[in-house]
Amino acid sequence: MAAGEPQHWTLRFVDPERERAFMRGYGREVRIFYRIAMLAIVVLWTASVGLDLAAHPDARVPMYVIRFGVVMPVILFGVVTGFAPAWFYDRWWHRVTALVYAVVLAGTIALVVVAPANVVAYAVGGFLLTILTGAGLDLARAVWITFVGGILAVAMIIALIVSPWTSTRDVMVESLWVLVALSGAIIISGRAEIARRLRFVQEGMLKRERARTEALLQNMLPASIAARLKDGPVVIADAVPEVTVLFADLKGFTGLAAAITPEELIARLDGVFSAFDELAQTHGLEKIKTMGDAYMAVAGAPFARPDHAVTAARMALAMIERLRDLEPALALRVGLASGPVVAGVIGRTKHSYDLWGATVNLASRMESHGVPGRVQIDQRTRELLGDVLPVDPPHEIELKGIGATRAYFLGAPS
Repeated sequence: MAAGEPQHWTLRFVDPERERAFMRGYGREVRIFYRIAMLAIVVLWTASVGLDLAAHPDARVPMYVIRFGVVMPVILFGVVTGFAPAWFYDRWWHRVTALVYAVVLAGTIALVVVAPANVVAYAVGGFLLTILTGAGLDLARAVWITFVGGILAVAMIIALIVSPWTSTRDVMVESLWVLVALSGAIIISGRAEIARRLRFVQEGMLKRERARTEALLQNMLPASIAARLKDGPVVIADAVPEVTVLFADLKGFTGLAAAITPEELIARLDGVFSAFDELAQTHGLEKIKTMGDAYMAVAGAPFARPDHAVTAARMALAMIERLRDLEPALALRVGLASGPVVAGVIGRTKHSYDLWGATVNLASRMESHGVPGRVQIDQRTRELLGDVLPVDPPHEIELKGIGATRAYFLGAPS
């Protein structure tokens, strides 16, 4: 098994989809090398014709037929496959590789059969070189190297036995070399395929873990901020000229928490905040955080939008209505304030996207000095709303450290 991945005894993955994905990726990864290898085989097979010149002219004809009439067309088909369209290459490259491997080996065996005594040794050497090189190129699966190489190794030994030019001693020595080469080819191809499949599984695990990490990061941070953090450790601090900050607090939740079990408490709070999250997505706000039974969001960051005050106000009203449906015993107090903020990420091991500035403090005060079931807004938010939403007449609230401050309540939308 490759890192826990179920495999057949031939090393292929049990899951057909996984096997297809592996072979597709394998072929695309080695495509350039495949082309080079096939072209190199053409050159080497053609150049080895020089060995045929050692034979008598009358004996060269069958050797040329084998070399250029039988073997070379198959090698050239391998070259064409390497340059074929992707759909054809992806489907056939591996089968063509095995075919070329088999035909070149069979060609050297045929040369042993027809070659005179002074060429037999060269042909056997070509067989040994081919069987080892074919495994070393890592272009064929180990099962093909073993199956094709094993059958043709036996055929080569038989050819040596029946050849009139080889003595008993020659047969024993050459057969030993053939078996050694076959064993080496099986070991080389097996280890290479195991390593390649292990890398495939590990890369898949790494991709899944990376996707999981990115998903978690995007759940914690705005997508644009998460993308910036993926590029490496950076200080993210943006001066945003104008946003609308929303603070909301559940009135009556403390008493409810004392009357129910912890499991029910968390389940009900999760239901409320999940509904608020859905509203934030619908209205285009960015959730910043929850603090106990309080909820904070912003319109206009990390992406600027001219209607930030309107969208924040509409979400605030929708939150109040939604809470009435989910938890009639509770009430929501909401505060809005508009103005500049500093937005950024803090933390080294646990990142948090947050807002700072007077606007944030004012929005918090609008909420804490508000009325359950109402949305209280500051002067700047009132100006930005214009006549889009109904707003009650102004009133003043006393804020510690600020003094008398004009505020407004949103009326119910018509």
